[in-house]
Amino acid sequence: MSSEILNWILSGILSSALLGSVGYLLRDAIGSYFAKAAEHRFEKKLESFKASIRDNEKELDQIRSFLVGARRDRDSAIQSKRLEAAETLLRTRNILSQLTMLVEYIKILNIDELIKEENDQKISKFIGDLIDPFNVDEKISIIGAADKTIPQLYLSERSLKLYYVYESIIIQASVVMKLLAMPLHDKGSLMKARGLSKAIIELFPNSKSGFEKFGEEYAYHWSQYFHDEVLRSLRHEVSGIDDMNRDADSIERLALDSRRAQINIRSSLEQMGLSDSLINANVEAAESAAAAENRSQ
Repeated sequence: MSSEILNWILSGILSSALLGSVGYLLRDAIGSYFAKAAEHRFEKKLESFKASIRDNEKELDQIRSFLVGARRDRDSAIQSKRLEAAETLLRTRNILSQLTMLVEYIKILNIDELIKEENDQKISKFIGDLIDPFNVDEKISIIGAADKTIPQLYLSERSLKLYYVYESIIIQASVVMKLLAMPLHDKGSLMKARGLSKAIIELFPNSKSGFEKFGEEYAYHWSQYFHDEVLRSLRHEVSGIDDMNRDADSIERLALDSRRAQINIRSSLEQMGLSDSLINANVEAAESAAAAENRSQ
């Protein structure tokens, strides 16, 4: 019995020794096996992670390409609308410019003296003969019917302000001339260039001294300047071009229009037997002041 127990103990000791010896001898191989297994699992996870990153990068590239394309399409659409808006304002500006001569008449005429003679049929006919060739009602109707929605959506505030001041100058001059041609009582209060000075001074502060010296009617002397500024501003919006040079042709055209207006008025006054007192004595001084302020902008 004791012999069996001893054999069992010896067998266990020998087995343990054998296993320990084998483990000791194979320790490098076993360590290497587990290290390689761990490394293999790590590499698989790393490859999976890299693949995930590549997939995400592809998705980001697709999103980026989509956004770039969408932005390009949007910019193209906006630019197209901006061009359409600029064309709309230029068309109406060109119609307004056909009434420029009425502004020249207003600048030359002594409005206060004309109002004093409001019941004089000669005055009504004199003014009526001046404005008849311009089809004022038709042109104002066309301008009023023009849809300004697209310009208001796609053009800058400055371009819109420049245009609306120019439009206001032309329309106001046309209305005053129409009123002068009518045998109305107490129409003087309807003929003042109200509100224009504030808008012009806001855009061009240098004009303030001129308004202080010549009054609200000084706004009429800025008509050609705003006519040109509208084009310059719109050109910048659609093409990025900044034209800082004053238009010599525009200045020459203004001088010719002014000269022609004076000739027409003096000729009509003579035909109607009316006094030269109906001509504004300050017109040349106001025109010179406006020209100097225009050049300083």
